[in-house]
Amino acid sequence: MTVQIEVYSREGACLFRANQPWAGISITTDDGDWPELGRESCLGLLQLQFADLETPHPGERLFDERDAHRILDFVGETWPRIHRLMVHCQAGLRRSPAVAAAISRIYLGHDANWFQYGVYEPNMLVYETLLNVARQRGLFLEPRNPRRKRRRG
Repeated sequence: MTVQIEVYSREGACLFRANQPWAGISITTDDGDWPELGRESCLGLLQLQFADLETPHPGERLFDERDAHRILDFVGETWPRIHRLMVHCQAGLRRSPAVAAAISRIYLGHDANWFQYGVYEPNMLVYETLLNVARQRGLFLEPRNPRRKRRRG
């Protein structure tokens, strides 16, 4: 069985429903500001708080290796039992596609769907940190892709 990875905005995640077993990763900027999600057929929900930044900014919490370990532990525990992995952040454009891209690359061997110009712009700090931690754990043995460059606006 291949797990489908789906990315949503906060509003889209509130409308998400699944009849088959699924797990979710809910990402917010402000601690405790998670939306109410439908929990039917949900086997687990990981809630994370970090800013959509790639460089430090005063007063903002960046994604770090602790977050990466939490995601990898959560996905590792739920992956064998789910049909869908739903990942959402505020807009569904940067943080959640970064998580989806890294998980896709680790578990499915590809990530191109999440790097579609004009559709998603994955947060490269999130993406690279997840892959680096996965490499440290021996979950992901592929070397860093030198062609995957950080996009600058």
